Amino acid sequence: MNKTTPSSSTPAEGRKRTKARTAVVGVLAAGLLLGGGMLAANAATSQPTATAATASVAAKTALGRHPLAASLRFFVNGDSSKPNYGQRAAKIATFILDKRPKLAAKLPAALQADLKALKDAADGDRVAKATHIRDTALNGGYGPKIQAEAKRMQEQKADRKA
Repeated sequence: MNKTTPSSSTPAEGRKRTKARTAVVGVLAAGLLLGGGMLAANAATSQPTATAATASVAAKTALGRHPLAASLRFFVNGDSSKPNYGQRAAKIATFILDKRPKLAAKLPAALQADLKALKDAADGDRVAKATHIRDTALNGGYGPKIQAEAKRMQEQKADRKA
């Protein structure tokens, strides 16, 4: 009898491999189910609060990061007695005019002219030009929308100090 084909004379060895594979697959499946269940539970419990918090933070930072809002806040609430106030004001004017030309084009002509004058002013004149922008914004020289926003920012600063 020529035994060229493998016989099933070793059924125990095949069963051991099958049992071992079944055990490994079972452990892996249990681990995946447990891990997946924990991930799903974490996602289900933390997602709504994270989404609400993220939306709130995003809304606040989006409003706070708008170039015009940030610059108007600087002009209205900035301390003109600080030594670098004029330099910072000129940087803001330069940023709005040079880096955000679409935004600058939407501004009132008087504000555009004042920002240009501030940008091109000498070091000694920058503080006076910046305070002129603040006073004009608060007095309504740039329009009612900018006046309302400037007054609101000024009131918020007063509320924070109180």
